[in-house]
Amino acid sequence: MIDQPVSSQEIIVGLDIGGTKTAVLLIDRQGNQLSSIASPTVISTPEKLIRGVVSVVNEALQIAQVEVGQIAGIGVAVPGLVDPMKGIVELAVNLNLRSYPLGQALSAEFASPTYLENDVRAATIGAYQYANRKEPIQHLAYLSIGTGIAAGVILQGRLYRGAHGMAGEIGHVIFEPGGPVCGCDMPGCLEAVASGSAIARLGRELIPEASEPITAEMVYRAASEGHEKAISIVRQVSHYLARAIQLLIMTYDVEKVVLGGGVTRSGPTFLDPILAELARLRSLSSLAAAMLEDEKVALLPADYNAGTWGAITLALPAPVTLSIRSDGSD
Repeated sequence: MIDQPVSSQEIIVGLDIGGTKTAVLLIDRQGNQLSSIASPTVISTPEKLIRGVVSVVNEALQIAQVEVGQIAGIGVAVPGLVDPMKGIVELAVNLNLRSYPLGQALSAEFASPTYLENDVRAATIGAYQYANRKEPIQHLAYLSIGTGIAAGVILQGRLYRGAHGMAGEIGHVIFEPGGPVCGCDMPGCLEAVASGSAIARLGRELIPEASEPITAEMVYRAASEGHEKAISIVRQVSHYLARAIQLLIMTYDVEKVVLGGGVTRSGPTFLDPILAELARLRSLSSLAAAMLEDEKVALLPADYNAGTWGAITLALPAPVTLSIRSDGSD
């Protein structure tokens, strides 16, 4: 909690509304973080979803000792198909929303302009903010590896959506012909062979003696402890993810590929096998050696919420230097 009230200053609200939790971040006009909290998302009806979001935002306001009337803008990251221009969630299965004017609903609640974006696209903006703070860049791809897999792209310093808002949907590109069927009904998509869900499935197949439900985190932990079957899974997944990184670099010629999402929180155990596979690719080709340097790959800190920081950026009325923190203390 901050020590003194900031009653006179305007604030920006960043919301990352997920199927299980809603994260809120508040900053002031100078880019300083005022509060950051999360609460379970209520998805039974759109009305209950809004009430839950209002409640968690009000809690964040109370922590920061600021008033609703000080909100100058709200940025919102939402999973699914989003129309950013109209502020409408066309389809978000995990939130039980279809053709819902979420932007208008939140604007009415807080008397403030609201800006919507797909969650991965918003996280891409947040990842860009983080990477650009480390070194100035103009071209970046963000690869999110969680329950599913998706990517977002920044070109010339701007979010690139593509003709239909689908740029970067690498999770539904076939990486293993004839492989496991993906949720999109295609066989062998990247998401079907390298996502958190896929890793957990592989763990159950190769480690049937496990006494509890296997998760991707458990597989990576077992690999770090020398479990041979877990190591084989990690190598297999790293093979696919290295090729996803290669595809993003060769397709968009980005300066950096930033990795984030729940699976990446295993840190070096997650990243090192991917870097090893990229090194092997470099050994096969002079072009790969020139394009796939380790320095082009970065891992977001486990406690950095790219979604809320990206949502904040959506609502900023003018560029500011964000005091981005990965632990709340910088």
